[in-house]
Amino acid sequence: MALSRKKSYVHTPSLKPFIGLTMHEMLEERVKKNPDREMLVFVRDNERVTFAEFKKMVIDLAAGFLLKLGLRRGDRIAVIGANHVEWPLLTGAARAIGVGVTYLLIGNTSQAFQKILLQVSCKALFITRSPDTLYSMACEMIPELSESIPGDLNSKQLPDLKKVIATGSNCKSGTLNFADISISGCEEEVAKAAKKVTIDDISHIVMTSGTTGLPKTVPYTHFLALNCNTFVPDQFDEKQINKFACIGNMAYVVSIQNGEVAPLVFGTTSVFPSPTINFEKFLQAVEAERCCAFTLMISGVVNLAYNPICDKYDLSSLKLGITGGSPIPPALFLELKNKRGIRLLNAYGSTEAYTMTSLTVDDGPDVWSMSGRPLPNVELQIVDEEGCPVEVGEKGEVWIRSPVVFKGYYGNIEKTQQMITENGWIKMGDVGKVNEDGYLTIVGRIKDIIIRGGNNVHPSEVENKIITHPAVKSAQVVSIPDYRIGEDVCVCVTLNEGYDVTEGELKTFFAGKMSDLIQPTYFLIFDSFQSGATGKVDRKKLREMAIGRIKLPDTPYN
Repeated sequence: MALSRKKSYVHTPSLKPFIGLTMHEMLEERVKKNPDREMLVFVRDNERVTFAEFKKMVIDLAAGFLLKLGLRRGDRIAVIGANHVEWPLLTGAARAIGVGVTYLLIGNTSQAFQKILLQVSCKALFITRSPDTLYSMACEMIPELSESIPGDLNSKQLPDLKKVIATGSNCKSGTLNFADISISGCEEEVAKAAKKVTIDDISHIVMTSGTTGLPKTVPYTHFLALNCNTFVPDQFDEKQINKFACIGNMAYVVSIQNGEVAPLVFGTTSVFPSPTINFEKFLQAVEAERCCAFTLMISGVVNLAYNPICDKYDLSSLKLGITGGSPIPPALFLELKNKRGIRLLNAYGSTEAYTMTSLTVDDGPDVWSMSGRPLPNVELQIVDEEGCPVEVGEKGEVWIRSPVVFKGYYGNIEKTQQMITENGWIKMGDVGKVNEDGYLTIVGRIKDIIIRGGNNVHPSEVENKIITHPAVKSAQVVSIPDYRIGEDVCVCVTLNEGYDVTEGELKTFFAGKMSDLIQPTYFLIFDSFQSGATGKVDRKKLREMAIGRIKLPDTPYN
């Protein structure tokens, strides 16, 4: 790691070579090494697939795409649904012949999906066996579907879309049956197509959260997907971290990397506890499959540390957990370490930064709540409003640069130019700072900054303080309109089970922890926070709810 003495620039070099294979070539290498090792386990559906079995099914499906559906390298398809084995089989087959897959996030509107399918020129849409409402959603998006001949769709709104493939209860009028696509005995045909695929071809396209309008689409090439997380064996014993519990929907970028890519790169087994997120099903899967690692949002980590339901299950196999996206109190790290023997790591990244750009791997309370040092092959700097690096310890916008981060949004030059500088730096939109050792601390989002009487208040700074209260499970800070000072600060919290604390007591606890100029005025307790399509807290909705609970004056004179 190199850190300039004055400027907030950090770079962690790597001596490890990049992977120069496509996803399908990586699968073939894995089959040579571990043919009989389980690659995927879907616990709820009782479906288990070895690497060798996965390759055979993928080749048969790829042949079906080539010979029956007429899809070729450079074409695009889309997939939506819950976690079932048909999802990775379909995406693996598409990648084998160079067909890019767009992952659609449940929770967005049919209109948003329609625009994305049009933008990426999708020729086929695949829907999994659940939820069983997906067919109705597809009909909203494609009014002609129910009256169409399967495989010969003619949509006015989506002229490129010709096929809707479905399985289970969603396989209805106008759809092709997923079970009828496979064609055996066509290995040579698939091999010819696979040889034409390059590491720079698009493997998949992922949706961003879209909190400011239509979700943006981030393309992952084969090279980027395989190389963005190859740091793991450098930090941990690969033999111990061999079964990964995948709890999120398969359309999330973290779930893609952990569930689909990690088995190819590391030879691990991906375990999917249930079709949708269910904490107890996760616990059951950990016990039954002896999972070693997991990725959870902060709410799941808190449950793992404090929820008494965990005591019903044998979780002794868990060694490693990764979380991020929210302030993490040091007490949470300590609780998991002492109570369950789990080493919790705090990560920082984004969809554009391919899940993680920095990670806290050192074991110590001084760094637990930070976001770690940049990963190998990642440059990071903190800059001012003019794009100039600030000094160590000063706040500014986080910029990153790396060979393994995205090069632009799909079909959106304007947004790409706003996000990436001429020199290849990605503007993360986060306010952060680095210390003398190169550790990154995230302070807040630039757009979330609250200007209280001319003073900038970074929500994460306030959240990091209030989360230290033992009763507080999670915290979000939002702005409240104020006629006198422009905006005021409101702290919204949820509480840990068994704790009883008042909003007034929280305000007393916070007093003196920050300057009076940016001291929060309001403290509100919520049963839970509403999440958006990507699982993040919907701050816009939370702000509306907070304003609804606070008596604001009708005029400046009241």
